[in-house]
Amino acid sequence: MNDVRDIVDINEYFNAVYGETLGAVSRYVISKCGNILDSEDILQNIYARFFARIKKKGHTDIESPEAFLINIAKFECRNYFGGLKKRSKTSSFADYTEEQMVEIEAEMARSERNLEDVLCNELLAKQIFDDIANDDALTGKIFYMHFVLDMKLDQIADHLDLNLSNVKNRLYRTIERQKKKFNL
Repeated sequence: MNDVRDIVDINEYFNAVYGETLGAVSRYVISKCGNILDSEDILQNIYARFFARIKKKGHTDIESPEAFLINIAKFECRNYFGGLKKRSKTSSFADYTEEQMVEIEAEMARSERNLEDVLCNELLAKQIFDDIANDDALTGKIFYMHFVLDMKLDQIADHLDLNLSNVKNRLYRTIERQKKKFNL
């Protein structure tokens, strides 16, 4: 769709904007959110507020729906948490042997990841996701951005203002921990 501002019907406009912006708005919220599980609530608030605004005042004055939604997201994140929390630091790959790192790299490079196989079982997948998100919010964000939003690790590192090695370390350790915990 070239220009969503040309759409007259509010529902059609909302659906088009939602489809075009959900990825970017989700990435923003996940990067600012204190807890990955809270992000769904915040996203609902953002899009509900956006829909109420366009229903009341229209949408012809909104030049960039994404920028408009990011501004709503900033407000919602501040409102929801009462301020953003500082990120924690992680340890390095030094705890892994070279052989373990080769295994982990091979696991991550496979076209069919064991984790994706597990996602077929929705209950187990939810347990795993809840375990990760409740254990460590930052790792939960990384996991969500990589496996749900399909972001590359370097993109996640840039978006969360972390070193690539920190992102890899958290992701690899989480995968190993979940494999052991859930006998995968």
